[in-house]
Amino acid sequence: MGADGVLRVGLLEDGSPAELTLRNQSGVVVGGVPGSGKTAGMTVIALAMLRAGANLHVIDGKGGDDWGWCAPAATDFARDDISVVHEMLLSVQAAMRRRLASMRTDYGQSNYWNIPAADRPPLEVIIIDECQTFFDAKSVLGDKETKQKAAEITAIATDLVKKGRSAGYLVFVMTQKPTADSIPTALRDNCGVRVCFRVATIEAAKAVLGDVPDGSPSPVEIPRSRVGGAVIGRDDGTLATCRFAYVDEAAATRFAQGAL
Repeated sequence: MGADGVLRVGLLEDGSPAELTLRNQSGVVVGGVPGSGKTAGMTVIALAMLRAGANLHVIDGKGGDDWGWCAPAATDFARDDISVVHEMLLSVQAAMRRRLASMRTDYGQSNYWNIPAADRPPLEVIIIDECQTFFDAKSVLGDKETKQKAAEITAIATDLVKKGRSAGYLVFVMTQKPTADSIPTALRDNCGVRVCFRVATIEAAKAVLGDVPDGSPSPVEIPRSRVGGAVIGRDDGTLATCRFAYVDEAAATRFAQGAL
């Protein structure tokens, strides 16, 4: 990712670069069914963030090892333990508030993106994979305290998206089940960047991308064989079909270990 906040993720259908503009953004919604290439696509983004010197705070709500490659290089890493995730996000939120309150004093600008690139503090990138594990109340198992912590995780993530832009905080929420329950509208509506890999229904596509104008590419029409294919929002408000680059897990692991 360049100092301008433009991130190249793959290629558009015409062979030109597929880019996400993350400058002055605080939230990115990423949806797609299992096997669509969602996690592999986010691996490309995470690697680019590490290469750019960002601090990664990674939460794997699936509880597996898809993000294990990133653990050595991440500032924070958690799986699906709600108590651990809750504590981690409380710390991230507190740090965001401290930075917000001191931006002008410390950097001479109230907006992170207006600071000369060489003088900026690290971009703080929060990745929440399978966010419905925490955000969807029906998915949360456990006692009253556990459910309360899950509700607070949702509230903190929403707060980070609402307030984090000018402090240089960027939240990626990822889900295989894009609905209003898995991505609360208060959070989703404040995310200015949308990426939708293959989904099964128009409703799921709308949950990620918003209203899809007639004639626009649809992630429902991405063939099952086109792993890594996605529909992304562009700066001009239109949607475009792209295919994400691919980095295998072994290469990602080597990079993460070298980033220590």
